[in-house]
Amino acid sequence: MELYPIDLAIHLVNIVVLYILLRVLVWKPVRKFMAARQDRVQAEMDQAAQLRAEAEQSKADYDAKLADARAQVEQLLTDGRKEAAAAGQKYLDDARAEAEQLLARARTDADAEKRRALDDAKTELADLAVDMAGRVLRFGRETQQRLADGGAEKVGTRRGVLRLAAPCSDDERAAITDRLERLLGCHLELTVETDPSLVGGFSALVDGQVYDFSYAAQLKVLQQKLA
Repeated sequence: MELYPIDLAIHLVNIVVLYILLRVLVWKPVRKFMAARQDRVQAEMDQAAQLRAEAEQSKADYDAKLADARAQVEQLLTDGRKEAAAAGQKYLDDARAEAEQLLARARTDADAEKRRALDDAKTELADLAVDMAGRVLRFGRETQQRLADGGAEKVGTRRGVLRLAAPCSDDERAAITDRLERLLGCHLELTVETDPSLVGGFSALVDGQVYDFSYAAQLKVLQQKLA
């Protein structure tokens, strides 16, 4: 088949016209439709993204509020426990303080009563010991004579050891020393020792001579008398 230039020209013209017709009648509407569809899809995607962001924000707000509520509840529980513990501890402290006050008062009263009883017993027994010394214990004639005379002038100074059943005050020790000085007729320089075996009262060792006014010695003598 032989092709002529005129035929080629007509085909080219037909193609150009068809292209123009397709572009005007098909391409532009399709392109416009696709652009509109793309915009709509993009808008829907943007809206979905926005909804998702809002949902995530709402979830974050909810989680924050829930965490805050939990923290407040925990704080309330902690405060409640602390207040309960403080109140309970206060009651315990008050009860303990009251009990300690009662115990201290009872101890004070008991100690005071004990001291009064001991003081009375010491005074009575010390006087009794001095009174009984001339009759129950064996002393030298000079000492017995001084006991009978009720004491004598103190001449000279002698040294010795004073044994006490329990520690006593300075006034009590001075009174005991004065009795011994009147008994021996001299001034005494005594080293004080504590000897619980005496039970009560006192004893003195002066120049190798024992002057025993202890309860233990008196009880021993009484036992011998009763035997």
